[in-house]
Amino acid sequence: MSLSIERFSANAKFLITGEYAVLANITALAVPLKRQQHLEISSRDDQKFTWKSYDADGSLWFEIESDLGKIKSSQKFDDPTADKLLAILRHASSMSSRDILNQGFDAVTTLDFNRKYGMGTSSTLISLIAQWADCDAYQLQFEHFGGSGFDIACATAKTPILYNYNDAVPIVKPVIFNPAIKDQLFFVYLNQKQNSRDSIAKFDPRKLTQELKNELNQMPNRFVQTADSVEDFSKTIERHEEIISNLVGLEPVKNRLFPDYKKTMKSLGGWGGDFILVVGDSGDRARFRESGYSHIYSWDDLVLTD
Repeated sequence: MSLSIERFSANAKFLITGEYAVLANITALAVPLKRQQHLEISSRDDQKFTWKSYDADGSLWFEIESDLGKIKSSQKFDDPTADKLLAILRHASSMSSRDILNQGFDAVTTLDFNRKYGMGTSSTLISLIAQWADCDAYQLQFEHFGGSGFDIACATAKTPILYNYNDAVPIVKPVIFNPAIKDQLFFVYLNQKQNSRDSIAKFDPRKLTQELKNELNQMPNRFVQTADSVEDFSKTIERHEEIISNLVGLEPVKNRLFPDYKKTMKSLGGWGGDFILVVGDSGDRARFRESGYSHIYSWDDLVLTD
């Protein structure tokens, strides 16, 4: 039996427009990130497997060692993370044109980003396993984590994208989105991990009128078209935040956490945690750091624009 090593990578992501509403088939603007999760699979000459997952700082945060028979038999483990992983592997194997559970293996995942960041630890894992198994990543995602799947699209995208859930038959189109004002944009981690499923539960689709659907569907174009003017881009953000605020019944992040900030900001993805996109200059970045927000990145630090 021949032994081999295979390597795969998947991009992290930010959702720029359409948070929550993307699940109602609203077209959203999303960007893949330069930060990735990586998977290395080393085959073995037995029927055992190991799985080790490392965070961005090199610390081991998950480890399991067992035999393939336990995956195939759906045997439960004490660790819910292990149970979730093995369920994904079983599903991927059942869809695969190649039997990934036919031969023992050692798997190692490594992150370029802190797994608490909300950049897509789960979605990149799904993409990596789907790449390895040569199966449909969207099916895996919808079955095991739910959501709209935009993060799955970003995992293998090379540029920003327009994404439509399209009732679980996703439509993905590349788009040019490299703002002329990007030196006036930066990302701030709010030091709070947001649970995607809890976040989605806040959305009330009954409030999404046809008029709002039309406006939200135009938002990706508006973000692209106004990205050469700080003033116009800020107005676009403010209108988008107003719409989403009404749909989820939550205060925009600026009102809630930074009411004295003179410029504009918006949540990225679920409201209440993870990252925000902020309009501001180097002095504004310094003030955020002084306020305890130490994880700050420029546009070019993170966004993959090909």
